Amino acid sequence: MVSCLSNAVLGSTQPQQLFLSTLGTLRNLDPYVASVKARVLSGHQNQTGCGAVANGDGVAFYCKHDQKIYVSSNLLSTVEKSFGSSAVRYLAAHELAHGRQHSVTGFSKDIVWSSVLDELQADCIAGAYLRLAYGYTPGSTQGNEVRQFAYNIGDHDYLSNDWHGNPRWRVAAVSRGMRTGDPAGCLSSKRFNYGSLVDTGAEMLRQRRQK
Repeated sequence: MVSCLSNAVLGSTQPQQLFLSTLGTLRNLDPYVASVKARVLSGHQNQTGCGAVANGDGVAFYCKHDQKIYVSSNLLSTVEKSFGSSAVRYLAAHELAHGRQHSVTGFSKDIVWSSVLDELQADCIAGAYLRLAYGYTPGSTQGNEVRQFAYNIGDHDYLSNDWHGNPRWRVAAVSRGMRTGDPAGCLSSKRFNYGSLVDTGAEMLRQRRQK
């Protein structure tokens, strides 16, 4: 794992260490995300592979252009303080899940207007990662911590192209992953690929027009 902590880091480094160590553990479990790196941001002006981040104090995202996870130091501290260490691990697992999507299925947002399918799938994969690496289940103390965090970050912004899913959907998705412990069971396998769906649809349309 590669992290960048060159800027002054505010607050405790413990949540950052937990986030990065979790990524390291999960990367070793899944060869599809072995090349994903991470950078911890601080301050209010940061350049990333996906452009400038105006407020580095409140972001966590996967950038497909450089296969890197960006997360702010203050966000990690806030998450740990408000929801516990298992929530920090869930955040790491969720962002790494986007790396698996990038490698295996592609992103639904590239062919539809909303990111909600990608986000719910990432929740499911994250739950599977946490089950595999740490034994989290929906009914365990750690699993309940994850579910509570997932519920609190759910939103009802249905008309936004960045909609992440409502609270109950997010809890259901991550719970499914924790029950199965199988990332492929979250429709995340080479058998399912958004790019191939587009190609197949185009070919079917071409054949139909020729009839």
